[in-house]
Amino acid sequence: MDSRTGSILALASVVLIGMTGFGIFLPIFPFLSLDLGATPTATTIAMGAYSFGQLVSSPLWGRLSDRIGRKPILIVGLLGGVVSYFWIAHANTVYDLGAARLFGGLMAGNVGAAFAAAADLADDKTRARNMGLLGAAVGFGFIAGPAFGAFLIGHEPTRESFVTVCYASAALAGLAALAALVFFRESLTPEARTQPGARRRSRFTLLASRPSLLRFVVVTFLAIAAQALMETTFGLWADAELQWGPREVGWTLAALGVGAVLLQGGGAGRAARVLGERMTLLIGLTLFAAGFAGLAVSHEAPTMAASLTALVIGIGLATPALNSLIAAQAAEDERGEVMGLSQSASALGRVAGPLGAGALFDQLGSAAPFAMAAVLIMAALFVTLGEPAKEAFGQAR
Repeated sequence: MDSRTGSILALASVVLIGMTGFGIFLPIFPFLSLDLGATPTATTIAMGAYSFGQLVSSPLWGRLSDRIGRKPILIVGLLGGVVSYFWIAHANTVYDLGAARLFGGLMAGNVGAAFAAAADLADDKTRARNMGLLGAAVGFGFIAGPAFGAFLIGHEPTRESFVTVCYASAALAGLAALAALVFFRESLTPEARTQPGARRRSRFTLLASRPSLLRFVVVTFLAIAAQALMETTFGLWADAELQWGPREVGWTLAALGVGAVLLQGGGAGRAARVLGERMTLLIGLTLFAAGFAGLAVSHEAPTMAASLTALVIGIGLATPALNSLIAAQAAEDERGEVMGLSQSASALGRVAGPLGAGALFDQLGSAAPFAMAAVLIMAALFVTLGEPAKEAFGQAR
């Protein structure tokens, strides 16, 4: 095994442990918020506070990782997650929950640093594979995490079981920080780092000067906003339509991760090599939209399962292809900044999605967030198809 392969496997392991902790907590949060007396609208806004913090801080963390390296940012972000989970465990109001999530988002520089490190360790032939391995680590975290969370929460959720789930998430974030410290070797060489005092263009100037990068960043925003609409209301929808509780929601989200792991761990990379990254993205977005449209008309478990199958295949194909196309737009000394922009677009989507999700659910019914998500993915398809044909169906530069 060469050093680059060992480094990307170590990085994927760090992401896996951290995302397992995040996955434990994610399906539990809506029920914890409701337990504190919050409305669905207040619940989704509190969930979106994390993404607002990430929106503000991601470009700053990205630039800092271009200057001092990826490893310190990975560790600091994970330790920030530990503090956030402990804060949530002892929250007494939805305002406490929102503040803790905001802090966690402000500290979340580790995601962009991880994807920048994956780009550092790649060439044109291995970029999609590396992004797929990180995506698989995220996906497996969403298998193990929700399943473990469902086990911890029990049949009859109590305040004590919510605290236990938060402590488990904090422990795994701390373990991931330790793994990054011990096993991950810095991927950004001293020669490739941004020198102190170097003048950098603003994020808006950077986007304006690179139309392809701007398009892919917009697609990221639309796709993540659609996904956030689903994530923040799926538990509420399942409660209203199927009379499910947190355990059933946790197991379902765990099952979704299976498809993501299978695709992103190998299938997505092979598809990108055969079809090209942009064509893989187009196919993924089409399935993404079909899955959301199916959920919007589902009222029973079998139709829900079919819709979620299309959705997870779409996510599994589109996500690594999109990340790879964005990474291809960055020079060696600006990968952290460019991936930080991508994370900012993701964070903006995760702010916009929850802000609208609760209101759509309250005012228009349980299916409305899924219908809006399908519309957003269709818009993302339109933006992707706006690329010139010779680029839309070719390889990244």
